[in-house]
Amino acid sequence: MPFFLSGWRWVAIVFFCIIAFLIGFLTACEAPGAFDLTLLHLIGGFASRHHWVACIARIGSFAGNVSVRVSCILVAVITMIALKDKLGAIFAILAPLGGWAFFSLLKLVINRPRPLIFFHLDHVDGASFPSGHSTNAMIVYPMLALLIRRHGGRLGWLYASIVLAVFVGLSRIALAVHWPSDVMAGWVAGSAWLLVCYEICEQWGLRHSDPLSVKMRDEEDEDVNAHLKHHESMS
Repeated sequence: MPFFLSGWRWVAIVFFCIIAFLIGFLTACEAPGAFDLTLLHLIGGFASRHHWVACIARIGSFAGNVSVRVSCILVAVITMIALKDKLGAIFAILAPLGGWAFFSLLKLVINRPRPLIFFHLDHVDGASFPSGHSTNAMIVYPMLALLIRRHGGRLGWLYASIVLAVFVGLSRIALAVHWPSDVMAGWVAGSAWLLVCYEICEQWGLRHSDPLSVKMRDEEDEDVNAHLKHHESMS
């Protein structure tokens, strides 16, 4: 099965955007509620009492650092250029850099203070909402997986990349530098942005008869037809 049936991608994009907007609206208008306080006490409090948990969280946080993300983007762009995949190189630039610019602006607009319930286990500055680590990890790592899949990789890479992005976000709560709603908003907003960029690049590739885009769409259609036939045989 493809990671998203193409006809449902815009539905997913709208859904993710609405959820991100609601979370942002609520966090901008109200003080942290029971959801944020409970989860931060649960996850951040546990990490503050157990050094080994904090060490694992720092590994996850490191995976979301700017230097790591930029290195991944550069490797992806260079690889796509070497493979003569111009559309893949554009996608590798458009998705992460556009997302970083937009969500950095969002931080300035909402300007939510960071939690001060526990001692911060990582050096931070700037506003809290949305979590930059969570947002950008949910863009960069699935983007890499989609590029790998574009060149014949398995769908498992995408699932693994999402798990890694979730780990990065949870690490920011464990280090007590973000409210849980900051992280959740980062995940859903990052997913929506990545889907938008993916859909734009895919449609552009199909209109200009990009061989890889056409091949991926044909494979998706085959997967969908096989999935429908399987359900028909089961019913």
